[in-house]
Amino acid sequence: MSVGKELRAGALVNLFGVIGKMAAPILLVVVNRLYGTDIFGLFITANIAIEIIIAFLTSGFKDGAMIFVSRYADDDEHDNLYISLANAFSWSIGISIIVLIISIIFGDDFLHIAYKEEFNTGLSIMFKYMILAIPFMAFERIVLAATQGLKIMKYDAISNGWLRPISLLITSIFFWTLEPGALGMALAYFTSQMLLFCISVYYFTRELSWTKLFRAFLRFKINTELLDFAIPQSINMTLNRFITGIDILMLPLFGVSPTVVGFYGAGSMIIREIRSIKMVFSTAFAPFIVRLHKEQKFEELSHHFSKTIGWIATLAIPVILLITIFKSQILGIIHPDYTDNTTFMFFLLPIPYLFCSFSLAGNVVAMTGHSRLTLMNSIIVASTNIILNILLIPPFGLVGAAIASTIAMLILNIFEVIEARLVAQTTIYFKDVIRPHLSGLAAGSFLAFALINIPWFTSTFIAQIVLAGITLSIFALGVGKNLISKVKTKLTSS
Repeated sequence: MSVGKELRAGALVNLFGVIGKMAAPILLVVVNRLYGTDIFGLFITANIAIEIIIAFLTSGFKDGAMIFVSRYADDDEHDNLYISLANAFSWSIGISIIVLIISIIFGDDFLHIAYKEEFNTGLSIMFKYMILAIPFMAFERIVLAATQGLKIMKYDAISNGWLRPISLLITSIFFWTLEPGALGMALAYFTSQMLLFCISVYYFTRELSWTKLFRAFLRFKINTELLDFAIPQSINMTLNRFITGIDILMLPLFGVSPTVVGFYGAGSMIIREIRSIKMVFSTAFAPFIVRLHKEQKFEELSHHFSKTIGWIATLAIPVILLITIFKSQILGIIHPDYTDNTTFMFFLLPIPYLFCSFSLAGNVVAMTGHSRLTLMNSIIVASTNIILNILLIPPFGLVGAAIASTIAMLILNIFEVIEARLVAQTTIYFKDVIRPHLSGLAAGSFLAFALINIPWFTSTFIAQIVLAGITLSIFALGVGKNLISKVKTKLTSS
């Protein structure tokens, strides 16, 4: 099977997972409606903190496991494969246990220092129970990465696409009947992560060998090449996750209430879901980055890279336009209290556009072994983001937080695109990517003109539907029927 066909097949499987992620918006509605906006504000803050911690514990070892499993999957003997997996499990789970012990001992003290009593009381309860899941989360993520290295994409799609949001949705409803507060939501999170852990044990049993893994543990030796990649990559992805969540973490530092943090977090989560479109392709593309770069097929890699980001932009831009039009209605569905000024979402929308259009370059840089370079990017951008949040949140509030995040994403993407060309010899062929962006510019220009100068388009819901229809028609005409057909074919054919 050709690279293009394998990539399309993997993307189709991941699309199946993204469809399952539709449970995530339902979760937004359920948590806000059942537990209340203040509990949701606390939950999303705790969740961001846990995601940053788990990125530190697993990201580098997860990516390293995928790279090394992909490298050794075709070997007659799988000794190196299981030695790499033994290293990934040992370091990731071992460090997670240390972090867990430190969090249990010092977590409350840190939260008391960082946040005011109003915010800290519920946050402390949530964090105390949610942090218990991290060793099990570390195991699950290494297993999923290993199966991806074997070019089996269905397990990641099933777990991350369907089971993760659906299990949290079900457990949150169940524990609400028992404890409709911070404790109930925390227990729901912990229970859902344990379910995912148990399922990952099944995945490993089905596709890999416990016997060979235990044998690798018995003759354990440190894989220095894996560590050289994983440590800077883990720090890099931790900072990346920090960059995308720093706005939510810093708002309460300036006295923003849990309800307002929940309002901003709900809008941010809606925007973040758009990034799943990129993940449909990037996860499937990752093993081919390793393979093509190893074989020094740089022109072929650049070709597939450019085609892929063109497909991603073609799918992402219309979604961004629709959210621009219907953002207030979407937030109102999540909770009636979220009908205040939603201007901050205008300033968040460039983030998924930049992410879907250019951040695949970051995958290329990382998966070709330049994790120290991506680490440098993240350190610079994270530092800049913190400074921007400190400067912009006090005078501009939610809008300031959104602007800071957008600027940080722009800086990161500029670095990644330049580095992909210089160090990974992977170039963007603009003829493969320019059409959806020009079409988006035309449609976005019309949309901006209509929103500013024609009040009728925002007067009723029907008028907004008409506006959406015209805007998408302009985009479709610009992209061209032929290109849309190609994207459809890429997603549905194998």
